[in-house]
Amino acid sequence: MTALHSSASPFTLQTKATKSAIVSARSFSSSLFSTPVRPQQLQTFSRLPSTSIPTTLSSVSSLLSQQSQQSRTFSATAHLGVKRNTFNPSRRVQKRRSGFLARNKSQKGRLVLIRRRLRGRKAMSW
Repeated sequence: MTALHSSASPFTLQTKATKSAIVSARSFSSSLFSTPVRPQQLQTFSRLPSTSIPTTLSSVSSLLSQQSQQSRTFSATAHLGVKRNTFNPSRRVQKRRSGFLARNKSQKGRLVLIRRRLRGRKAMSW
């Protein structure tokens, strides 16, 4: 029973050992922070163009002005170049959106026309 009540228990020995390890680790990590930084990293920050700050400020101000100018409900989708969500059942609109001339305007459309020619299609578009 006297061994249980002794002042030098194994728990106190472990805490003393861990405290000394923490102190040595702290001194080691502080010595790492005291080493100078390589000059190459500092030069990259000094080479940044001085116009980078005004361009970011102008882009932020232009975004804010665009938000205030948008009054339509579907303006975000129209601004992204998404096809219209209004349906107009006419051949004129159908030809304008997916006709031969529309396919010829873009690279992907020209590839569609080439594939259709190779398959022997009589009608090149829709």
